[in-house]
Amino acid sequence: MSQYINLTRFGRLVRKHLAEHAMGYLLGAAVLLGGLLVLLGFLTYIQHRPLNEGVQAILFMLCLLGAGSFFASTIFAQYGAGRQAALALTLPASQLEKYLLAWLLSLPVFLVVFAADFYLADWLVMHLVSPTPGPLLPLLSGHEVPGLRLFLALHGLALFGSIFFPRLAFVKTAFLVLGVAVLVGVVNFQLLNSWLGGNLGMAIPFGAASVQGAGPLLLPAAQERWLVGLPLALALLLWAAAYARLTEKQL
Repeated sequence: MSQYINLTRFGRLVRKHLAEHAMGYLLGAAVLLGGLLVLLGFLTYIQHRPLNEGVQAILFMLCLLGAGSFFASTIFAQYGAGRQAALALTLPASQLEKYLLAWLLSLPVFLVVFAADFYLADWLVMHLVSPTPGPLLPLLSGHEVPGLRLFLALHGLALFGSIFFPRLAFVKTAFLVLGVAVLVGVVNFQLLNSWLGGNLGMAIPFGAASVQGAGPLLLPAAQERWLVGLPLALALLLWAAAYARLTEKQL
């Protein structure tokens, strides 16, 4: 039997986890569905017409980023401290199997559940709230690709924060990300402003900048192609860091 991963042992771990947490996950999916119904229904009601595909796509990605980050930041809560941590660490399974279960639940399984909830809520709102049903957001049409890349990076951050911070992982991770984003934005602006002689109007880290009186400055196409893979590379590093942090957990 492999010390890292064994399908029989992993199957027992999955069954035990679902037996303990299935009801909580079902309630969470129901709460998510209710929240989406309220949000989509309210927006449809106040504008007296169905939400167009552009608005649906924006809402899909914003809700996915928020709900997905929150769920991922709680997936390792049992390893925080106390009796729960002791029980989790002494389970007859390898650290890789425990990590793989958390990764599967918080990424592919969550994506399927979220998409099902969103489209069910969207369909119900279109037929119950909207006076004239409009088209649903087409799934896998390409609109979600940029947002999914960002979701992977945020998932990695939330997963690492979940195992790094024993308590209030979501809040602490959000504050850390906000602080780093502000710091990077300020440093990026100051450096570019000094290079351009104080004429910089706006600058987005790893993105476009604008110069007063000269219009926007865009990155070369070759460099933009490299930046497409940046969120995925960051996600891979954070997933590896989260696993490394989990292996350090001891009684």
